[in-house]
Order: sequence, then structure tokens, then C-alpha cells
Amino acid sequence: MIRENIRVINSTGLHTRPAAIFIKTLKKYDASVIVINNGKKIVIQGMMSILEAGIKGNANIEIICEGPDELVLMDEIKELFASGFGEKLK
Repeated sequence: MIRENIRVINSTGLHTRPAAIFIKTLKKYDASVIVINNGKKIVIQGMMSILEAGIKGNANIEIICEGPDELVLMDEIKELFASGFGEKLK
């Protein structure tokens, strides 16, 4: 299991488009993901779990990956968040 603190640089947070990209990425790997946002632990199982987490722009969240592919998955997750999921940053 690995943990990383990540800042959400998208000003609009994880809305539908970045949530879909996030889920598409998770499905490529054999690992589970938990997001901790404002002290609330959310097991990511699909797009609705991300949207219901209410992750706002400029938030600091913790991501936990566990499984055989946890290292490569975490690397890709960090890249997604660092790139703002390909959105223009404000």
C-alpha cells in the first residue's frame, strides 16, 4: 500500500470529464484506490464515487493505492493531477 498527498490544481475540481479520465486510468491496473477528502474516506469504484466525493479545485487530498500495480498506478495518477487532467488551468 502506498499513500500520496496530492493537490488538485484544476480550479473546478474533479467534475465529470476529469472523473471519467481518472476511472479510465484506474481500470487499466490491478489495484484499488481510496481517496481521502476533508477527512472522508472514499473507496473509488466508479465515476459516481468520485463525483460524490465532492473534490473541489485547489483541494489537498490523499490517495491510497493497494495491489500488484500500485506503483505504476500511483505514478500515472500523479501525472494526471499534475497535468490538471489536460484542462486549462486558471
